[in-house]
Amino acid sequence: MTNRTVTDPDAREKLHIAKTLLGGYAAVAVLTLLAIVVFSGNPGLVTDAVWVRGSILAVASLVTFALGVSMANGSRGNYRRVKVVALAQVVAIVVIESIPGSFPVWFKIANGVCGALLVIVVLLTFARSVRATFAA
Repeated sequence: MTNRTVTDPDAREKLHIAKTLLGGYAAVAVLTLLAIVVFSGNPGLVTDAVWVRGSILAVASLVTFALGVSMANGSRGNYRRVKVVALAQVVAIVVIESIPGSFPVWFKIANGVCGALLVIVVLLTFARSVRATFAA
């Protein structure tokens, strides 16, 4: 897989911001998983669903961050992957947030923060200068 040299300063800045936000997303997701471990003895705070979703969120965030680093370094394939994966994760978070009583409030807040970061990443990856950088 070859990397493109990102010469457009606007695209380079947007890709850097996207990579940084994906790092923030990974940090929030991993800290959320750490909180799940710490509070696992309290069934009011940590349910089985929180364990499952929190684990998936942490793994997905780390994979997405790795793709984002490669994208920012000019990988066209990982640019496409980040666009699709980030958008799919936003949809999943919206669905989870909209189900009443499915998760404790603290977990929904953490998910909301992750979703907000990913929405910005999606907007950045769909920006004209970034799309032009990775055009065929």
